Amino acid sequence: MSLSDRYTVPSNPGFSSILSKPDLKFNKGSYLVFGKKNSVKTPRLGVSIKKRDYKLATQRNTFKRKVKNSFLSCIEDLPSVDFIVMVRPGAQLNDSKTLCALWSSVEVK
Repeated sequence: MSLSDRYTVPSNPGFSSILSKPDLKFNKGSYLVFGKKNSVKTPRLGVSIKKRDYKLATQRNTFKRKVKNSFLSCIEDLPSVDFIVMVRPGAQLNDSKTLCALWSSVEVK
């Protein structure tokens, strides 16, 4: 199941505003999460993976798919925040425990 446009952060303007002045910032393992409150009443997600860290597109797409699926499974419990998840080098593809813990630790000030 893909993430609909309703739940995705617009690419260029959305990413730059969230990364420049985030309302929340935390990391879990190899995942770094930035967040900013939005005017839309739903949480939205953007995933960033550097090509330098993961050369193969299949690896990058697998990470994106896993992050999006974990986001969708917890979407009812999340506040209306735009999230950017950055995957650092060394992340494991079978690391589902960290992804579940990622969304449970979200606290907006």
